[in-house]
Amino acid sequence: MSMNAPRQVPSRCDCKPGDWIGNRYTVVSELGAGSFGQVFKVKDVQGNLHALKLLRLWDVPAEIREPLIERFDMEVQTGQIPCPNLVHSIDTGFLNGNPWFVMEFCSGGDISKYAGRPDADFPRYAREILNGLHALHSHGKVHRDLKLENVLLKDGDVAALTDFGI
Repeated sequence: MSMNAPRQVPSRCDCKPGDWIGNRYTVVSELGAGSFGQVFKVKDVQGNLHALKLLRLWDVPAEIREPLIERFDMEVQTGQIPCPNLVHSIDTGFLNGNPWFVMEFCSGGDISKYAGRPDADFPRYAREILNGLHALHSHGKVHRDLKLENVLLKDGDVAALTDFGI
């Protein structure tokens, strides 16, 4: 899985619920936005939920687009490291010249909302975070933005690291 596809000049993409991406995913809602991307909750043609990250290349100067695509591709590749404590990449593509990738949908959200709650199992989350970091380091990767918002809870209340690149 890689972002090696013919490049076109990126144009604006304002995805909204009901829009199709890559003829395989329907946008359900927006989950969040960062400096260079947006993350959407999407449903595949079989009805399974996923998260889709879209790199907003139309919003950045042309001279930094290629380095951003390389980092985005690295994030996709990192999401293929086999470890239950990493959010896994599933699919990739381009929308109007803007790269996207699909990853596991983590229904529990990020662990920041559990901080200070007595029912949160932070000792276990810490072990799972360390397991994810160990997997990254074993593959020569370093997580450059480790924070509560980048630790998501998968089904089964399993902590998993995300946001490996940008």
